[in-house]
Amino acid sequence: MNIEVAALELREELNEIAAIEACAACECLLGIAVQALADLRRLPGDEARDAEDDLRRILTAGRAAPHACLECDPCLPVEPYRRFRQALAAAVDAGAVAPAAASAEDPGKPAAGGEAACGCEGCSRCS
Repeated sequence: MNIEVAALELREELNEIAAIEACAACECLLGIAVQALADLRRLPGDEARDAEDDLRRILTAGRAAPHACLECDPCLPVEPYRRFRQALAAAVDAGAVAPAAASAEDPGKPAAGGEAACGCEGCSRCS
């Protein structure tokens, strides 16, 4: 799967999930949105930027009244994110996307992305 198609599918599916009342502020969706936002920053293109914008909206809305995991089975945001990560790994392996940079604090851990007003928590650039 092409990484732009994967970003589009992730964006569409997470928007659908965020429209479900029980999911909109669930810590599962918010956690996946934060990680996906960091992943998307590594990608070029308009689709990745549009997906970032959508994820920021999901995070802003969900943080208004977040709630703990309801232990849904299956957890709806997990599968779309898993498919996106597979496409991202394939794109890295093919050389289409650069591997994640290591963080300064822990060279074995990928750095959190960040840019002005990204809305993520704990990002070294946004903190």
